[in-house]
Formats: sequence, structure tokens, C-alpha cells
Amino acid sequence: LTREAVQTAAINRFDALDPTNFSAKKNSNAVALIVGIANYKRTAKAKYADRDAEFFSDYARRKLGVPRSNIKVLTNDEAGLIDLLEVVSDWLPSATTAGRSDVYVFFAGHGLGSEDGKEVYLLTHNSSPKLLNQTALRRSQLFETIASTQPRSVTVFLDTCYSGSSRNEEVLLAQRGIVIVPKK
Repeated sequence: LTREAVQTAAINRFDALDPTNFSAKKNSNAVALIVGIANYKRTAKAKYADRDAEFFSDYARRKLGVPRSNIKVLTNDEAGLIDLLEVVSDWLPSATTAGRSDVYVFFAGHGLGSEDGKEVYLLTHNSSPKLLNQTALRRSQLFETIASTQPRSVTVFLDTCYSGSSRNEEVLLAQRGIVIVPKK
């Protein structure tokens, strides 16, 4: 029995990722709007969404360099439609400097698509999936308002899906999720 030498390819090894091993320089022009809704008034819970918002607040301050005074955190019953509209329409534009601000938006919670699939919504604490266009925030409205402030950069984190189901497989509203429909 004869065995020939087998050549093996060199394997590159990378250090494990550790987001705690660096600190960002403070960016006085950075702004963060952070929303996490776990406990909804009119629909299924979104487990851990409020906790994720708190963690992201720490991340924004420590790793993105956003000053504490430029961070707005809304969780659970503090994140109703009126609360969110006020923050998006009043606080965010006043906290943003055109051409200089780096804007970070984090949203953890439920999202839902319109019946015709043309619009997607972020559900606020008191949103009703049955009255979506009257009680939820249109994602495009949020993006339009941010764009109108003319920031230097925008980074958006949406920890939401538009399937119409919760993490626990509870249905938010039957037959309302975004689905893929094959073309014939």
C-alpha cells in the first residue's frame, strides 16, 4: 500500500468579531431615533423589541459616537402613533443639521403591508392592523421626512418583517402579509 503526500490549501484564519473592542470618536452632529415595541395594545407581542432598542441605544452612544443628548428612545406605550409622528416631524428635523448630520434610525417591532402591497407600514404601540393606513406610520413617510432634513448620511435598521406573523407564529391580520406571487 503506497500513499502519496496530500497537499492542503492554506486556510486563512480571522479574529472573532467583537463589537466591544473599539470605541467611536464622539460625533456631535450624529442623531439617533430608536424605537422598540414589544408590547402592542391591539396586536401580538414582538418579543424583545424593547430590549433591542435599549441595547441599540448603548451601541449608538458607545460605538457610533452619538451624544446622549442626540438620542431619542421610544419604547412600548411611549411609541404610539402621535408620539412617533411628533418625534419624526419635530424633534428629528430640529436635531439634524443639513449636510452635517449622520442620522441613525432603529426600529424593532411589527411591520405590515397594505392590502394592495404598494405600501409598507411600521406598527406603533397603538396601531390597529385592521385600520393600518389610519393608525400606523408609512415607512415612506418616515424616509421622506428624514430626506427633507438633508443629512450628510442616513443609516436605517429595521428589525421587522412584513409577513403578517409574529415570532410566535401569531397572525397579526389574516391575509395581510407581503407575499411573493409568481408570474405566469
